[in-house]
Amino acid sequence: MTGEELRQARIALALTLDEFARLVRVSSGRTVRKWEDGEREVPGPVAVLVELFLSSPDAWRCRCRMSDMADAFRCKCR
Repeated sequence: MTGEELRQARIALALTLDEFARLVRVSSGRTVRKWEDGEREVPGPVAVLVELFLSSPDAWRCRCRMSDMADAFRCKCR
C-alpha cells in the first residue's frame, strides 16, 4: 500500500491522523503522516487493517471505544 492509498483510505473512513493512529495503535498522527508522505513505508499489518476497515465500515465505526481496537469491533452501544 502506498502512502497516497493510505491517505485516501483514511479520508474515506473519515478519520483524522490522530484517530487513525489510535485505531492502529501507533504513537501519534505524526507516524501516520510519515507513512502518507512516503517518508516511511506503510507496515503490512496496517495495510491489512485498512482493507478490513474499508470492507466492513459498520463493524468498527463506533468511536466510543477508539482507544482499544478490539472493543471497537464489538461495541456494546449499538
